[in-house]
Parts: sequence; C-alpha cells; structure tokens
Amino acid sequence: SLPDGLSLPDGLSLPDGLSLPSLAAELTVAAEHAGSLVPPELWSNAPLFGTALTPTAALLQLGVIGAAAVGGAISRAELDGEAPYAPGTDSYDPAAADAFFRARPLLVAKRLCSLSYLTGGFTAGVLWDWLVLGKLLRDEEYKALKASEPNRAKEALNLCEQLGPTFIKLGQALSIRTDLIPEAYALELRQLQDAVPPFPSTQAKEILASELGLPGGAAALASTFRSLSTEPLAAASIGQVYRGTLHDGRTVAVKVQRPAILDEIGLDLYLLRLLTPLQTRISNAVNRLPTYDADIASAQALVDEWGRGFVAETDYLYEADNTESFAEAMARRGLGAVTSPAVVRELSSSRVLVTEWVDGTRLDLDASPDVPRLCGVAINAYLTMLLDTGVLHCDPHPGNLLRTTDGKLCILDWGMTLEVPSNLQYALLEFIAHLNVEDYDAVPQDFINLGFSPEGVSAERLKASGITDGLSFAFRQLSAGGGPKKIAERVEGELKQRYGAELSGPELEKKAQAELLAAMEAQLASEGVDVKGVTNVMEEVSRRNRELFALPPYVLYVARAFSTLEGIGLSVDEDYAIVQECYPYLARRLFTDRSPRSKAALRAMLGLDGPAVRAPSALPFGADTVGVVVPTAQSSARGNGGGGGDGGGGGLSPSKLVEMSEQFREATAATATVDRGAGQAEATRELAGLLIDPEGSTLQDILVEESARLGDAAVRQALRTALVDTPASLVAPLGLKPPPALEALLAATDEDERALATASEIAELIGPRVRQELGAAASEPPLPTAVAEAVGSLLADGGARGDVWRGVQGVTTLSRRVGALMLRRGVQRAEGTPGLPAAAREAIINGNKAVADAIEPAGPPADGGV
Repeated sequence: SLPDGLSLPDGLSLPDGLSLPSLAAELTVAAEHAGSLVPPELWSNAPLFGTALTPTAALLQLGVIGAAAVGGAISRAELDGEAPYAPGTDSYDPAAADAFFRARPLLVAKRLCSLSYLTGGFTAGVLWDWLVLGKLLRDEEYKALKASEPNRAKEALNLCEQLGPTFIKLGQALSIRTDLIPEAYALELRQLQDAVPPFPSTQAKEILASELGLPGGAAALASTFRSLSTEPLAAASIGQVYRGTLHDGRTVAVKVQRPAILDEIGLDLYLLRLLTPLQTRISNAVNRLPTYDADIASAQALVDEWGRGFVAETDYLYEADNTESFAEAMARRGLGAVTSPAVVRELSSSRVLVTEWVDGTRLDLDASPDVPRLCGVAINAYLTMLLDTGVLHCDPHPGNLLRTTDGKLCILDWGMTLEVPSNLQYALLEFIAHLNVEDYDAVPQDFINLGFSPEGVSAERLKASGITDGLSFAFRQLSAGGGPKKIAERVEGELKQRYGAELSGPELEKKAQAELLAAMEAQLASEGVDVKGVTNVMEEVSRRNRELFALPPYVLYVARAFSTLEGIGLSVDEDYAIVQECYPYLARRLFTDRSPRSKAALRAMLGLDGPAVRAPSALPFGADTVGVVVPTAQSSARGNGGGGGDGGGGGLSPSKLVEMSEQFREATAATATVDRGAGQAEATRELAGLLIDPEGSTLQDILVEESARLGDAAVRQALRTALVDTPASLVAPLGLKPPPALEALLAATDEDERALATASEIAELIGPRVRQELGAAASEPPLPTAVAEAVGSLLADGGARGDVWRGVQGVTTLSRRVGALMLRRGVQRAEGTPGLPAAAREAIINGNKAVADAIEPAGPPADGGV
C-alpha cells in the first residue's frame, strides 16, 4: 500500500479518472505479470553470459521489466461500456472525446498498437510489390503488383473486418468504385455490404429482450414474436438483422445494435482526428506540396462531419424518423416508384429497429430489364432529397438499394442523413442550371453561394483564377459519361492528339505538366507577380488557390451518395453519365417550383433572360469537342439554339422548351408509378395541370407571356396588311399613303419577328407529333399558337382530356390571362408611338385598359415583365 500523504510534486497531475492508488495497483499487477516472464537468475543476481551483473545490465533488466509492465497494462485495457458522448444527431463532440480519451491513455495506446499490428503486414506487402518489385526493379507495368491483387484483396477484406465498424464503412464505400480501386479489391469488399461477421445471437436476443422491456430475457421473446430467426440474415457495421413474424401475422425485419458500438466508433474517430495532421503532412510531402494550418483544419473538419454522421447512426429512433419521413415525402410528391420500409413504432427503441419486411433483391445484382429505369428513379429520388425535402440519405451502398418484387425502388438504412438548408438547395439548383446551359460566367458566384470559397473572396477573383476553364473541361468530360476510366481514356486521346500519338503515358504527362506550368506562370504574371522571383510556381499557385477555395463538409456526404449511384449506373452501362441523369429532375423541379430563384433559373435556361444555349467552347489541350455535353438540340433556324436570335436573350428557345418538356415527362413517368404506360399518362396529366392551373405556374407564366407576344404580333401583322399594306398599294398611284402614326403603331419590330419565328419553330418541332397523335393528315396546316400546340398535344391523351375538361376554369383563366396581356401590350405600344393623335392614343389606352381589367384585374407584374 502507499504511504499516507503521498502526493505528486507541484505542477504535475494525473489525467481525469486516474489516482495514485489506482495507478500503483495497476503497475503492481503489471510488474507481477512482467516478473513471471523474467528468468529467476535475474532476480538472484546470478551471472549472465558468464559476466557479473553490471550497472548497465541492471538498467537493461529494469528497462525490460518496465516495458513488460507497460505492455501488460496496455494489453489489459478494455472498453468499459462508456462513450464520450451519447447517440444522437447533435451529440458528437470532439472536445468531449479529447477529454474522455486523455483520461484513458492505455486504451488509446492499445488501439494504436492494434491498428499498427493489423495493418503493418498488409502495408508492407503492398509497398514491396509497388516500390521494390515495381519502381526499383523498373517494372513499368507493375506485373508483380497486379499478380498479387487477388490475395491482397482478400487480406484487405479480412483487415476491414478485423479493424471494426469504422473501417467496414470505408470498405463498403470503396466496394463499388472500381474506378478508384482495382476490381479484385472491389469484388472482395462487396462482401461487406451485407456479409459483415455477426456478433453472437444469444447476446443480440438479450439486448432485444432488454430493449422491449421483457423481464424474462431472451426466453420471453415468444410473447412478442410468433417466430424469430435463430441466426441473423444479414450483419452490418453497426447492427444485424433477424427475420421475425409478429402474432398479428406481419413479417418484420428486426435490427439489433452491436454492443458497445458507440465506444468503438468514438475511439476510432478520436484516433482519426489525432492522426489527421500527420496523414495530411505525409500526403502533401508525397505530392511535394507544403502543408498549411488550413489544410489540417479542413481535414479535421471532414473527420468531424463524418463523425457526426456515425454518432447519429447509432440512434435507431432517429433512423425510424427518417425512414417514415422519406416515405411520406415521396408520396406527397407523387414519386410512387420509390419507397422505404414501414416502421413498427411500438417495438422500436434507440438500440432496436423493427420494420415490415421488404421482399426484393439488391439493385446492382438484379437482372430485371427495368434496372436502368430504377437507376434513374434513384437519381430523381436523391435529387429530390438534396434539392427539395432537405434530408439526404448518406449511405446508399448497393446493399441499401433494393428492387422490390413489384418493381419499386426501396431505400434502406436511414441512420446517416444530411440536412440541407433551403439557401443551399437553391444555390445547388442554380449551379446545375448554369452548368446545363454552359453559363460558366455565373459559376464563380455559384461557388461563393455554395460555400466553396472563404468569406471575402469575390466572384471576380475566382473568375481570374481560371476556374471557369477547368470546370468547363471537367463538366464536358463528366457529361460524356463512362466514369473516371472513360474520362482517363478520352483525356489520354486528347493528349496524344495534341502532343503526338507516338508518346508514352509518362511522356504525355511531362508534356501536359510543362504546359500546365506555363499556364500557371501566365496566371501569376497576369496578377502582377514576378514569376522569375518565384522559386516554385506550382507551390505559389497552390497557396493562392487555398486562399480562394475551401471544401465545405457537406460535400463529403453529397459526393459519397452520388458516387455510389454513379458506380451502380456504371455497373449497368459502362457509358453511364450521371450528369445527364440529373436533367429530367431539373426540368421537373423548375417547371413546378414558383420561388423567385427557380423562376429566374428557368427563364435563363429558356433564353428569356440571356442565351439559352452556348456554342461549345474550346477545351484545354486543343480538343474542341469531346462528345455532346449539354443535351440541348441546336436550333436549325437561328443557330446557337437560343430563342433570342441575336444572342442577346429576351426570346424563348423553342428547342429548349420542348427538350425540357420531354425531360419533365421522363422524370414524372419514371418515378410516378411502376407501370410505364400509367406513368406516361400521369406525366401528361401533370403537365396539363401546370398549363391550366387556375393559380398559375412558372411554366404557365412563360407561355402566357410568349402567347401574348405572338398574338400581339399576329394581330398587328393582320391589321398592317388590311389597313396599311393593301390600301397603300391602291392609293399609291394617286400620291397618297396611310397616316404615318398608323404605320408606326402597326410597324413590325424585332420582337415580333422573334415571336413569329418561335411559333414557327415550335410548330416544326412538335406539330408532326401532335398531328400523328390526333390522327390528322400530315398535310394539315399547323395550329396557330404555341398554347394551342401544347394543349392539342395534351388532349391526345384520354386521361389528360378528362382532366382538361374538369379544369375548364383553369382553361378560362389561361385564356383571360393571354387576352388581358395582349391588351396591355397594346396600351404600352400606344403610349410609345410618336405622332399618334391624342384622342386616338387616349381611346386606345382607356379602351384596352378597361377591357383588360374586366377580363383579368391587374396584379403584380410577372417576372420579366412583358
């Protein structure tokens, strides 16, 4: 025992949770354990190796004893059932974890030793294959590394399972990214998606009984379940699932959480955060880049964001809330082709989640012909979460995406989600819209709105950094499809086209790096930097870019979700382009969202506030085209695809309108129901509803505006023929001509020409299809207005006809709006026509206003005015 009054010297203290008596007791036990390992001769001071025990030998012996004592203490350190924080969405606290584990240094040391021991052999083996057999022996094809991949992949799988939940999650995320890791590794790691080693079922059922409040333990489960599988049907990183039947006949999935799971996750997150600075420095050193405090802070912020998700995932009640909310949100939005399991609330708790059983197969393993459609459904569902509901499912590995037996997409495992605020949703929506029309000049401001730049960085500085050129190139490559593998192939092809087809990969890389360096020097010179005085140009540019760009934590979750979806899509179609899959949702959202920011985005895309489509710009490395990027048909009538004709905007782009209408129908048809035919009918009815909704819609506003422009132009064209052109030809021999004021009032304008050309192009684009659907002859003349064309197309569907007739009030309102707007345009024209007699001007203005107000009382001006 310790002497009374023994204390530490001033200025020294033990970590929280440790005291001198407890420390002494721990060291005593450790010393006894170490003593059992020491030969008796050492204790008896007998000569060793024929020599007497010298002071050096004594110190060596004491060192061995001390090391053995410390090792014994570390080896006996165990998790005590406590965690640094409770489960929940907002309970993750790095500071609390720091204090908690500082008081448990032996536990931290044990985990570090375990990680080092378990990963050491695998890391050494990979380095041997790559560095020694590859680089040092000049094996440029790395044959040894590739030959060992199957065995190394099995080692990686075992390693993930041994390292625990955190690394199982990492393995799951990598298992579908054959573009990031070798295929052999991906195939092995896919076993982690639904084949994680389980924990004992006896323990699981005791936890289940305890959470259900059954005093008889596991034996009492029969009072709740008619049957319960003996062993788990699937095991995951945080829990495992049993199949059961309730006494009311419902088949259920029973998910039971692993014991002490939060303790393990908390320790791993603490160590990841502790090791992040070292990892960041090593990574930058390998890439020959300096390390700044901002680099470390950014990396730690990513660990913290990941940590929040992990900790939230351990609260099954939070998962139950998310599961129910998602199903309700999709039903409200008419997305009947996607769902989530029904929660059995009365049997669920923070450690047990019971849901109704869903029969289905994993989306990536299902051979049904509708899997590509369901991939599109998944994209629409995730975009709806990201940009509409504001709660994003952040764990979409293939094991969580099922094709149900009735052809729906069921999303499982709602433990990890991300809340997306409305401002961020609209910033993302605007960003996607600007990319869609290649409006790269707007991207720098988008980056600021998205939080990609620190405070104080202006859009002008971002634009000067060359971001638009790089993003244009990246976006074109992504839109061409095929994932990173195909992108790498296309880029290599471009490099060979530019630098020479005979060059090898490393030679092409050197050429590209030299050109990149020259571009960096030019950028620095344009900013007034003396390039000759910069010792490392790349380092200087890297430093400047760090001042301009920052990676917000939410990007980690968004990237993970869509990376997984892209991986599934690529497994179905090697040319899959996730960017293209986003456009149908974009069309649907912009057509239905009446917020000012969505209206502005839609008007811009349709060319009403700028050019709708830009001609493809030159790509880096001299490649002018790498496949079509923006899926917008170019207008044969006016080039450049824009409705403005002169490139200045202000006119509707018919090709873009028709394209977005088709995308709207595609998104609605794919997600509304499993039946494709019924989905098409629902899409048609919904589009009809947007056009004739008595309360209006953004699409209706635009079409009313364009129809009024067209009607105004057509009426004045007819009046000009009747009152100016024809009389002028009759009286011209007499030296007479119509009044100048009348000619000015009815004169054709550039806007008239655009409106008439727009109507003609719409007729060319959809007229033949409308006539075919209506059974009309091909020679039948086109309908006179854009609205008539659209309504005629909708009336071709029986269900839509019923809706239209039931919405007569909406049709009447639509007609009134067009008529009133035409009359008010006449007022503006009369006010702006010089030389018009005062009496005539007053009569036109007062008459038009009176009739317009009678058929539709004046209200706030529509966006964009008339």
